[in-house]
Amino acid sequence: MKNIHTETRTIQQLFTDDKNHFLVPDYQRAYSWTEEECQTLWNDFCDFAFPNGDPEAFDSDKDEYFLGVIVTFCNDREQDEVIDGQQRLTTLLLLMRAFYHELGGDNGYHSKIVENLGECIWQIDEFGELIKSTLKITTEILQHDANERLKEILLTGTISKADKSKYAVNYRFFQEEIRALKKELDEKTLLLLPGRILSKCFLTRIRADSQDFALQMFSTLNDRGLPLSAIDIFKATMYKFYNAQGASARDEFIEKWQRLERRTAKTFGKNHGLSVNPLEFLFTCYSYRDYSLASKKLRRAYEKDNYAVLRETRTLADLFALLDFFDDLLEQNSLHFPLKVIRLAHILFRAKNAFIWLILAHYFLCERDDANRLDEKIFAEFLERLLAFIIAHAITTIHTQALRGYAFRTLANLKTPPTKKHKHYTFAADAIRNEMRFFGVKMQKKLMMSLVLNWWTFRDENQPLPPIEQKFDVEHIFPKSLAESFESFSNKNSLNLLGNLALLEHGKNVNASGHRFADKRKVYLGYEKSGHFQRGTMNLELQRLAQTNNDFTEVDITKRNEQMIEEILAFVDKHNFLASD
Repeated sequence: MKNIHTETRTIQQLFTDDKNHFLVPDYQRAYSWTEEECQTLWNDFCDFAFPNGDPEAFDSDKDEYFLGVIVTFCNDREQDEVIDGQQRLTTLLLLMRAFYHELGGDNGYHSKIVENLGECIWQIDEFGELIKSTLKITTEILQHDANERLKEILLTGTISKADKSKYAVNYRFFQEEIRALKKELDEKTLLLLPGRILSKCFLTRIRADSQDFALQMFSTLNDRGLPLSAIDIFKATMYKFYNAQGASARDEFIEKWQRLERRTAKTFGKNHGLSVNPLEFLFTCYSYRDYSLASKKLRRAYEKDNYAVLRETRTLADLFALLDFFDDLLEQNSLHFPLKVIRLAHILFRAKNAFIWLILAHYFLCERDDANRLDEKIFAEFLERLLAFIIAHAITTIHTQALRGYAFRTLANLKTPPTKKHKHYTFAADAIRNEMRFFGVKMQKKLMMSLVLNWWTFRDENQPLPPIEQKFDVEHIFPKSLAESFESFSNKNSLNLLGNLALLEHGKNVNASGHRFADKRKVYLGYEKSGHFQRGTMNLELQRLAQTNNDFTEVDITKRNEQMIEEILAFVDKHNFLASD
């Protein structure tokens, strides 16, 4: 059994112990507490120390406050390396430093409480004097400017007005709160607050005999609901692996990890319609290189053999290769992929469905060659089959979550053309017809609408592809607001049919909305306004409608809807996804 030491100690006992020198290592996440969280902590401390606002109501024999758990291990420099709890420890030091400064410690004022605060902040020499150049905490997180800000605040107790770091914002908050109390309370009563925080507020420290074991406990605590991140575990594991190879390997890893953070924020950003944590989503995508390893809980997908895959040198390279793959498709890199591949991927990405990204990640990771390239012809065929299947699935299925079952169970088999006898991959033509003919009458299915409209718009080889971040609105070609004024409009439900819907660039929809088709035409084609030409839509179909039609009626809606149905059925049938009659 590996050794752990668990102790529950007051803040004062924890920080004044000569054996404790806390180190926040460089693989930890940056300090992130906000003023709001500091406000909550401050209120809790005040409510605890002065129950119902009455300092006399405190029971010094019974009243205690538990601040939670921290996890550390003693590294080879005899420092307590903090695996979990750095946010609380740092905030507590900022609070104690604010008390020390505001209670006169920097001006030579001495009381027992002020002395205790100083001993929590700085190391003590053999004569019991404060060594005000040596702090009780050192931070090496990958934000060197911020680290210097923290060090300066703790050493001097002062901050510049220009300092906007989280350390400065929170330190300034504590100063202001203490100053406000100084106006309300006499000095003796005020001293009770820091005194009770130091002596009656407790932390439980779990100290492991190795980093590996500390990370295991960190992982276990995460399972029990504490807000710890799988990415922090992954980062710590990989950092340890590269650190063991020497300073050069460690520094290279740190640089690559920072680059990984920047690139994932761009690749999986909100502009692409994904509501995900970028780094977590990248590691999720990578876990689907083998469906049997993937798990709904990200950490479980990697924890086999104590996170062995994270200690493989190829893993970082694979993660960057996966980002390159997605970026080449998103940025329409014609040097790496032909236009057909880019067009099909563009339609799939515009569905804004995370499961589709996972399917593409699986395909790339399994089918790439040693140079991370794919066979372009085979990949294009796969994308087209995938698109045909997902469109049919979205049309005939009520719940979009049902796609997950396919994504993790059978969609990988689409790498080769299926036969019509494969029941998992076939859809009834009548089901597709009925859903499209009654779309808008029944529940509107967003994934169905998105896939159909994007496929309908961008399948045309002559249709220019916009940047992936270009936003489109759903345009009602015949405006709903005018339906009541047309006696010839027999079925108002036709207004919401796919045959009446089109993609129009965000902003242009505002100019076209509510207008008769004759007035919409100028928005579709472009027009002069105040001496400037307002460019029309890039949607070629809307341009053609504006050029050839003087009006767009209920008959046109039905005709266009039926045309959509027949072309989708032909597309789905091309890949053997229509059930035999």
